[in-house]
Amino acid sequence: MQDFPRINIAFAGGAYGHYIKWILYSLLIDEPLVAPWRGSTSHSKGYISDYAKNAKLFGTQRYLSIRELTDSPYRVELTHPGSKTNDITFLDGLQRISTLIDCVLIPYFDHSNYLLGVHNSLYKPYDTWYDALAYVDKEDLQKGWGIDASQDLQDLPRWILREHHSLNLFNSWESQCAWFAPNHFKKSNCKFVFISDLFYNFLPTIEQIRQFLDVKWIRDPQDLLDFHKTNVKNQKYKYQDTFALQILNSVADGTNFKWNASDITIQTEAYIQRALQHQGIMLQCNELNDFPTSTEELREVFV
Repeated sequence: MQDFPRINIAFAGGAYGHYIKWILYSLLIDEPLVAPWRGSTSHSKGYISDYAKNAKLFGTQRYLSIRELTDSPYRVELTHPGSKTNDITFLDGLQRISTLIDCVLIPYFDHSNYLLGVHNSLYKPYDTWYDALAYVDKEDLQKGWGIDASQDLQDLPRWILREHHSLNLFNSWESQCAWFAPNHFKKSNCKFVFISDLFYNFLPTIEQIRQFLDVKWIRDPQDLLDFHKTNVKNQKYKYQDTFALQILNSVADGTNFKWNASDITIQTEAYIQRALQHQGIMLQCNELNDFPTSTEELREVFV
């Protein structure tokens, strides 16, 4: 077994840190390949052998606080800088981790999959996206929209949820991951791994990771391709960015683009509403529970 550096995978919720951990395990530990799937995620720990645990190579905790990372004996661990388990910001967390660990991999969403990142932050770490929005101050909703603060979020009118998302959700997500962190953080022992590269430029990206870690793989990364195709296929929200871009481009071009109501989520509707507001285009939001399904219909609710 080769010696390899101490590695931390530091990522915001939903940014495929568990998947990268599985990739490293599969390419560094000479054992049979075992899929990491748990539903549509890579959160299963069943692939980590007793040998790898006893040899303190790969830990099985979901992720560590930075304080716990300081004392961890394992060679490869996960952290969520800027999350509830860490009382510092994402960037400050990366800075601190970089002083503790030999090599830091930072899986990160880029501009082409912004909405995938938002959706994953809601749907992957939590049972429902309502759980992810537990931070919402219902009294603010009462003041802003006159709703009963005792109501459950899932019982609110869809137009109020969309409006709230457009005002709060994206700012919250951007704060959580210090959007766009690669413009603000550069350290020689830290490497951002963009999700678009991980998904669609898999083999060259894995080679870049190998060179960064200065290790030898125990098997050809091509052996992971069938698993990788399954993972990409399982990502339910990977087309939300494409739909949003097509809709916004159609508005800008004066064309009529049509879609099905099921094609986009309420979060994507909120993103479109927000993007139009940034262009000075306001929607008649009150009571707009059924979002338009064509840009021709969308223009009809412009104020």
